[in-house]
Amino acid sequence: MPAATPPERFAVAAFDALMANIAIVDADGVIVAVNRAWTVFASENGGSSNDVGINYLSVCDAARGRDSGDAHAIAAGIRAVLAGEQPLYELEYPCHTATQPRYYVARVTRFEQDGAHYALVAHEDITRRKLAELEVSSLNASLERRVLERTQALEAGERDLQRLNTELTARNEELSQFVYVASHDLQEPLRTLGAYADILRHRYRGRQFDERADAYLGHITEQVGRARRLVRDVLALATVSEEAPREVTDLAEVCREVQAELDWPPDARLHAAPLPLVWASPLQMRQLLDNLLGNALKFHGAAPLRVTLSAEAEGELVHFILRDNGIGIAPEHTEKVFGMFQRLHGRTATGGNGIGLAVCRRIVERHGGRIWIEAAPGGGSALHFTLPVAQDDAVHLSAAGERTSG
Repeated sequence: MPAATPPERFAVAAFDALMANIAIVDADGVIVAVNRAWTVFASENGGSSNDVGINYLSVCDAARGRDSGDAHAIAAGIRAVLAGEQPLYELEYPCHTATQPRYYVARVTRFEQDGAHYALVAHEDITRRKLAELEVSSLNASLERRVLERTQALEAGERDLQRLNTELTARNEELSQFVYVASHDLQEPLRTLGAYADILRHRYRGRQFDERADAYLGHITEQVGRARRLVRDVLALATVSEEAPREVTDLAEVCREVQAELDWPPDARLHAAPLPLVWASPLQMRQLLDNLLGNALKFHGAAPLRVTLSAEAEGELVHFILRDNGIGIAPEHTEKVFGMFQRLHGRTATGGNGIGLAVCRRIVERHGGRIWIEAAPGGGSALHFTLPVAQDDAVHLSAAGERTSG
């Protein structure tokens, strides 16, 4: 077995093979040895080819210019380590050239040799790592800045949105109040005008007035009635936007109540299939069905009126379908009829003011649903609308059988 190789045999070669620039200084700061990397670095940067014998502390203390602070700090670190005040001193510092940025880390440690104290000063090139760290830091700063700008923009947008919502709420409240007050204020002169027209027509018919005057009074009475209905419809549309208390509601029961209040022909039939319960405002559901059934009465054909109301649950909504065998609607008009003051028929006694379906749309959408109409093959129409299902009692069906009037 060969004898062990003493470590001292490789010490000098290993010292020169190190990539870091290394110098050994004695207790007075004089350089007593340097490795090959130190000599090469010093030569490439305008220094001496051999710094052995130079007092490194004196060189650092005499440094001036932009790098003087780092040189003074390294000298202080060497003295602290030599004095035994700290076991290790480290400092990262820039060492740029005219053509490229460079960064180094200085590490100072202490050791003893032959009863004397020495400091090993190593300068390691960390340019690649430092540039990567600076790039990451720059990217983080850029990202933080963009996040801050985005956050500020979102906060500003949210403040603007809140302000606009506040203004919109205030304007809606003012508009609702205006419509409500204006509608009530308009009702009184219309009632007075209608009353006096009735008095003139009944008291003086055939005596002071001729047939033409009687016809004029009849037109006045008719238009007063139409104006009063219009005011009531506008008021109904304005008040739909208000929040209304909701509860579990049986539309089949509401349908029967509304039917009983309408002038239902004796030969007309209304059939309501078992309907899932909904979470809705009972008052607005009455208004909804009153308008829909009222339209079925207004626009029925020559055949006896037949109306069916069916529904099925679709997740969190109930899909209702109201079918009739009336005069129907052309496919190109299925969306137009939901607009304000949209009439497909003339201003007859039963033609309406063109607000009823607009009110229906407002009610359904306020409940989170939607409403649409389809032309039925062979005549008639099918009106669809959705409402939120009553979660607490969604599986219960109301038993609403076929109802007839007369």
